[in-house]
Order: sequence, then C-alpha cells, then structure tokens
Amino acid sequence: MQADDTQTSISLRNQISLYPKEGGAIVFVNDTGEYLQVNEIGRIILDGLMCGKTIEDCTNKIAEEYQADRQIIARDADRFLADMGKHVRL
Repeated sequence: MQADDTQTSISLRNQISLYPKEGGAIVFVNDTGEYLQVNEIGRIILDGLMCGKTIEDCTNKIAEEYQADRQIIARDADRFLADMGKHVRL
C-alpha cells in the first residue's frame, strides 16, 4: 500500500460515516451534516477506500463480482469519485 492510499483511507474515515443498507449505503458527511445516498457500487468503492484499498482494488472487485468490463467500471468509478469530491476531500 502506498502512503497516499493510507492518507486517503484515514482522511475518508475522518470525513464520512457509511451506513450500509439494501442496495447501497447512506453516507453522512461529518463536516457538513449532509446525508448522501449511494448505490451498491458506490458503497463498495467507499468501503474499500476507507479500509485502505486502492481504487484499482475496488474496481477489480466490482468487475469480478458483477462480471463487468474493468475499463467501464474504472471510468464510472472516476466519475463517482469526482462527484464525491464535491462533498469530501479525496
């Protein structure tokens, strides 16, 4: 694991609380008090990042679990992280 991955993991854990629910999760942004809803893919990505995994680890897991194209998953994950970046520092 690279130092950046560790910093991202710690930073994200300090910024949000993740509450899994059927079909995804509710994300509570600690600084702003916002609640966000993410689908199952978003939950896998956020949970993985919070546990110290890389985005590549997360996209590989999603591609395997859903038997989907890794390039498409990686592109969608980048978009998801860009959207999350509007609410938290990644």
